[in-house]
Amino acid sequence: HRWEYDKNPDLFFRTLFRMADEGIPFEIAMLGERYARIPPIFKNARERLGKRIIHFGFAPDFSEYATWLWRADILPVCAIHDFFGASVVQAMYCNCRPLLPNRLAYPEHVPAELQKQTLYDSEEQFFTALKNLLLHRDELEPATPQNWVRQYDWSRLIGQYDDLMETI
Repeated sequence: HRWEYDKNPDLFFRTLFRMADEGIPFEIAMLGERYARIPPIFKNARERLGKRIIHFGFAPDFSEYATWLWRADILPVCAIHDFFGASVVQAMYCNCRPLLPNRLAYPEHVPAELQKQTLYDSEEQFFTALKNLLLHRDELEPATPQNWVRQYDWSRLIGQYDDLMETI
């Protein structure tokens, strides 16, 4: 995500700070584009999470970005504003197990039968679900979020776009 307020970094980092304070093991790759005004919580996070942060900043090219996504296990999202969630869909395509707010476009990216374990409605639900994923991810059914977002693949959409253009 862009490192801006609409991505709700306060909730995200508050949750990670709680995880760290409880001694829950995790590492985090902080990918994102920085702008002139970065929320102060990012500096605080860098200090408080220290060695848990294995990458902090923008990936200089798509290849490196994709490599980080393929390495990741979990995609915790806290955004309060997102039209489609392109970066979320990209990570899901790389089989990052998403933990998403139950709002915006996110429920559309998750099969109905998996929404209960993937979507959250409150800060406490987010904390509990993320903690469960971190502590028990080896015991969970393998996630295949790539299958959930295949409908957005250009090879599947091009025919629909061509048909639509023909009708215009």
